[in-house]
Amino acid sequence: MSNNHSFTKQSTAASRRTERFNTDLTFPLIFCAVEATVLLIFTAALNLFFNVDGKSSTTRVILLAIILFYIFSAGTVSLLYLLRASKTKKALHEANQIQTETYDMFKYVIDLPYAIVSAEGSVKIMNGALQDILGYKNAISGIGFSEICSIPMKNIIAGAKNKDDYLAETIYDLPGESAGGESTVARLADARRYEVISYILKVRGENYYFTVFKDVEDYMTALEREADESPVVAYILLDNLQELTQYIRADYRAASAEIENILQSWVAEMNGFIREYDNDKYVAVFSKKELDRQMHNDFEIQHRIMDLEIGDNSFPVTISMGIASRGESIRDIERDAHHALNVAIKRGGNQVAVKREDSTGYIFFGGTHKTMEKNTAIQSRVSKDILEDRIKSASNVLIMGHANPDFDSIGSCVGMARFAMSVLKRHSKSKALPEERVNIVVNRDSETFSLCFEQLSQAKIYEDIFIGHEAARDLVTPETVLIICDVNNPAIYESPELAEAASQIAVIDHHRLASTLPFEPFLQYIETTKSSASEIVTEILFSSEYSNDIQKGEAELLLSGIMLDTNSFTRNAGSQTFDMVHNLYSKGAHTEVVREFFNESVEELMLSGEFESRAQIYRNNVAITWMTLDRPATPEDRIVASKVADKLLKIKGVQASFALLKIDNDVVISGRSKGDVNVQLILERLKGGGHFDAAGAQVRDVGLGGAREMLTDAIDNYFEYDHRNEDDK
Repeated sequence: MSNNHSFTKQSTAASRRTERFNTDLTFPLIFCAVEATVLLIFTAALNLFFNVDGKSSTTRVILLAIILFYIFSAGTVSLLYLLRASKTKKALHEANQIQTETYDMFKYVIDLPYAIVSAEGSVKIMNGALQDILGYKNAISGIGFSEICSIPMKNIIAGAKNKDDYLAETIYDLPGESAGGESTVARLADARRYEVISYILKVRGENYYFTVFKDVEDYMTALEREADESPVVAYILLDNLQELTQYIRADYRAASAEIENILQSWVAEMNGFIREYDNDKYVAVFSKKELDRQMHNDFEIQHRIMDLEIGDNSFPVTISMGIASRGESIRDIERDAHHALNVAIKRGGNQVAVKREDSTGYIFFGGTHKTMEKNTAIQSRVSKDILEDRIKSASNVLIMGHANPDFDSIGSCVGMARFAMSVLKRHSKSKALPEERVNIVVNRDSETFSLCFEQLSQAKIYEDIFIGHEAARDLVTPETVLIICDVNNPAIYESPELAEAASQIAVIDHHRLASTLPFEPFLQYIETTKSSASEIVTEILFSSEYSNDIQKGEAELLLSGIMLDTNSFTRNAGSQTFDMVHNLYSKGAHTEVVREFFNESVEELMLSGEFESRAQIYRNNVAITWMTLDRPATPEDRIVASKVADKLLKIKGVQASFALLKIDNDVVISGRSKGDVNVQLILERLKGGGHFDAAGAQVRDVGLGGAREMLTDAIDNYFEYDHRNEDDK
């Protein structure tokens, strides 16, 4: 395009020079005038100084000689000038013809397609290469630019460059974005892709756009092929095969071999490879193109595994995967894939977590079937050792749960406080008492806390152990250990700023991990098959040498946390849950005493009754109820919503229930499930989270009607996504 502009410029300059030589006689006229003046002055000087007689023959000879000299010299100069002008004119004429023919050759022969377009988007002229692509016979055209190219004219104008900008470009430039924010690549009539580059031309004060179409089809095809064939690493884990074969009549080795054959066939279909690196653990490598296909098919391999009949098939075998396709090296991709698998497991397993190069977070698939309870004795002992080692060298220990605490949050925090005090008592060299170096951060105005504190009132060590978040912030040092119980979502921590200030953090929870944590904990014990955080803490305590230190009040609070989250052992309670309850019984806890914690006031009973009376059935198996408080809200109102959601599960045919309570500008949503519907996945779409069969969310500034619509959309999306759900068969 720069050469084309140069051709036009040189041709115009040549024409101007030729025209000037045709008419410009300034130089010979000036020469003749100057010479005549000089000769006249010379003649006058002869007459003045030598008194020359004009009538003498000598004088006449001198004058004649001067005239002849003048005529000869002036004529010679004029003739030479005219000869030179003629020669220059001829040379310029030839150059002009060559320039014109070269321009025509560039216009009609050189295969770089281009068009000149007006600011209004009208194509004024196109060259032969573009004519061939578009099938036009005439180079002069008045058609709209939109008829030949999909890129809007406004983007062509916005991205137009000055002519000198071309010098900085190369054919290898990656087609990018124009100033208008749209892609600069378009397909023309020949179905190939072209990068569209425009340059400003000023003609008679108006802007025109010299638009070049650079063929990048082969280049982009190569880039796409490289991207499609880039390696993807997948870590695969059989979630529950070992646990499943313990309870049914099945040969573990035969079942494992059959599952491995299915996985081998699946990876072979993708032209990849898979290797087992540990029992029930595999690593596979395949291409990004195949990853896209699997994502489009919602990783149907999960259902292939779940359809496998093992024993009486009362509980399906499930798998979890962590997949990564981004990273500067294979090592980076492998590390991200392993981390993705950990995320999938901490979200409850039976799902795929994918980390792609075009996504900052994870994309999840599956998670619609509940996984079996796992034997976590080894994990509890390992977690106990890690905690013990950190607490030994800590300056102090802070423990917190979630905002609006319930019995599980407070119970698990008290259990961890007992563990920390026992460790410090036995191993610390500090002169300070253990209880002086351990604090639980909690809202002391909560009615739930009041009940719990009353249960602990007989123990002096708990008189000053509970503090608010402001006091806790002043206690943070680089050696402080912060233990977070029963919550992994930073948005609902009792004190989010405390997690930002502390550098040594442990997380103990049973809720599914909604996203990666904003910090790197030294311990992340998230086990979603457990009934409650209190069960996890109880298992840690009884796997340690400090179980004899547990007091009756502490055991009762841990039991209350288990009873709350299992709805008095009717939901999500496994054999290990009852083992922990038995251990707590041995320390003086008893369900008859703890059940008194759950007694309702008259106001709560009336609120629950009104709440329940509004219930409606959605999609044949989901119960939804809602109401607005006409009085100032209390923390216990949220608990009422969760209790109502629990009660709605008693309706015949209902598999999941949701209770919506409007408090000021917020709508609190509690979700419950009998185990066939993952309410955590549903409420994740409303920025909530929780457990497979117990979850919550809170939406703001949308009103009760808006929250209901958001909830039903999330429910619809869940059932449509899980195409194997019975409702959609």
